[in-house]
Amino acid sequence: MFKRVLALALLGLFATSTPLSAAPSSRYTTEVSIDVTAQDAASARDKGMKQAYRSAFLTIAGQNTSAEGLQKLSSLTDDQLLNFISEAAVVSEKASDVRYMATLEITINEPLLKAYMLEQGIPLVVRTASNVIVIPVFREFAGDSPLLWEQNNLWRQSWEQATSFNSINNYISIPADGINYSALDADKALSMDGLALDTIASHMGTKNIYVLDATYNGIEGLKVVVMPYNGNAPQTIFISGDRSPELFGKAIPEITRFIDSTIESQSVNISNSQPSEIVVIYRNSSLKDWISVENTLKNMNNIRNVKVDAMGKGKVQFRLEIIGSADSLSTALKAHHLNLQDNGGFYTLDKTIR
Repeated sequence: MFKRVLALALLGLFATSTPLSAAPSSRYTTEVSIDVTAQDAASARDKGMKQAYRSAFLTIAGQNTSAEGLQKLSSLTDDQLLNFISEAAVVSEKASDVRYMATLEITINEPLLKAYMLEQGIPLVVRTASNVIVIPVFREFAGDSPLLWEQNNLWRQSWEQATSFNSINNYISIPADGINYSALDADKALSMDGLALDTIASHMGTKNIYVLDATYNGIEGLKVVVMPYNGNAPQTIFISGDRSPELFGKAIPEITRFIDSTIESQSVNISNSQPSEIVVIYRNSSLKDWISVENTLKNMNNIRNVKVDAMGKGKVQFRLEIIGSADSLSTALKAHHLNLQDNGGFYTLDKTIR
């Protein structure tokens, strides 16, 4: 399906401080769906577009600032906010006499947003992307036998079927491979069995593990106890709604938002940070392979620039201009199945086995 691009005239409210020609990175583009009714189709479309622009802006801004910074940005009026929209593409749309439904791909002007945040003293942060393993345990009632690997675990099914989490982190429902299956069952998960979870952490390559104990909350709704592997206290989240598969789908974004907030401490404030530079060697299997890796690097929050120094057969030497430490970068790269290794004076970059 072809996307129809909407031409947007920037009003120039903040345009004097930053040129608008710089191409935004893919993390400044997001997809938004709207479904709006009004007195007529034109009004519904106008109302829906304003909703879509605000939703896209706050989603992307929220990935690049603190909760306090996002609160300040959310006070912008619709007219002010429009200045930050550089492009909107219609992926699909339907309209009736009083209703407008559409899916839009919206791009925020990256340099303009960063310049405005700097002018207003709003912190710009880099969040370290992480693999997050969730262990969805389900019981209809607290006294029932808990389910984990069983086919009738509706909670785990919903996590496996989810395709987008609207998060910088990579959420993975624990796969039922040989090591995980033999190390863990529902009872061990609920008791936070240290030996079992240590095995899972070693096998999956991350300590970002959360046991999610879900039970129905009375006649309607869902209660989820979020139990982190890192030793922090469990937290309970309640989700309202009728008993149905949709209830589990509704719970997932609430759970991911909560987990995202618990690992936000890994964020690096870069408002006043000076970049550093490291030399990296990557052994590539083909030019296509290198281009894919280069695009991944360029779209990471804590990398400002990729400068290629030399390319030979099967090898690329380049410099990375980074924000924060090489250790935090190494952690972020693991979420993209890349391993950064310090070799004393230079680094090597390799792909990890998926």
